[in-house]
Amino acid sequence: MKLSQCLTKAKILNLHETGERNFPGVNLIRADLTEANLSRINLSAAHLQRANLAKAKLIGAQLKDADLSKADLKNALLIEATLSQADLTAAILREADLSGAILTGATLLDADLRHATLIGTSLIDAKMKRAKLAKANCTGASFSRANLKAADLQGVILNRAILSQADLRGANLRGACFIRAYLHRADLRDANLTGADLSDADLKGADLSHANLSRANLSCANLSHANLTGANLTGAHLQNANLSLANLSGLLLKKANLQSAQLSKANLNRANLYKANLSGANLLEANLEHANLAESNLQRAGLLLAYLTDANLSHANLNGANLIGANLMGADLSDTSLAGTIMPNGRIHS
Repeated sequence: MKLSQCLTKAKILNLHETGERNFPGVNLIRADLTEANLSRINLSAAHLQRANLAKAKLIGAQLKDADLSKADLKNALLIEATLSQADLTAAILREADLSGAILTGATLLDADLRHATLIGTSLIDAKMKRAKLAKANCTGASFSRANLKAADLQGVILNRAILSQADLRGANLRGACFIRAYLHRADLRDANLTGADLSDADLKGADLSHANLSRANLSCANLSHANLTGANLTGAHLQNANLSLANLSGLLLKKANLQSAQLSKANLNRANLYKANLSGANLLEANLEHANLAESNLQRAGLLLAYLTDANLSHANLNGANLIGANLMGADLSDTSLAGTIMPNGRIHS
């Protein structure tokens, strides 16, 4: 057994004050280290289960492989600390500062990180199932391949964060902020993104099937190749969004704002676009078969070679739209406004 494993809490604190920093594998189970100054300490593989480290200073600390399960780290300073592969299961990290910390491969199952600061923090491959991160500031943090299934991220700030291939299935992301976040191929199935801000976010190839995106801001977002089957986009803002080749089959897009959106070759089969704003949108070769476009605004929209078979376009505004080569077989055009519309045969409707 190493000497550091036998040291008492008091001895460790005294030695730390004199400049000693290396205490790998030390046993501090249930130790009371409230407000202790342990900056730059090496506690690799230490046993800190249920330890009280509330308001402790652990700036630049080495906690790789440490067991901090059920530890209390409320308001602790863990700036630039290394916690790779550490076990933080059910740990309390409320309002803790983990800016620049490395938690690659760490286990944070059921951990409480509400109101925590994780600016620039690395959580690559972290296991965070059911973790609580409501109102946390994760600006610029990396969650690549992290498991955040069923996590509570309500109101979290994830601006410019990297969440490529992250598992966010069933996560609560209501009101979350993802401005310019990178979510390439992220799994957001059944996630609650009501009112979330995803403007300028990269969601290329993301799986958003059955996600709730009602009132979400997706303006200028990249959703090309994304799967949105069964998602709820009622009242969502999608102006200038890139939805090329996206799967929007059967989607609820009532009153959605898709002004100037890129929807070329998108699958909108049976989508509900009632009263949606598609003015100036690019729908080149889009599949709109059986879609509900009643009372929608398609003014100046590009519908070249679009499939509108059996679509409901009653009372829709198609003024100035381009329908060259579009298939309108069985489409309902009752009371549709067609002033200046270029019809499928190239004739301009008067």
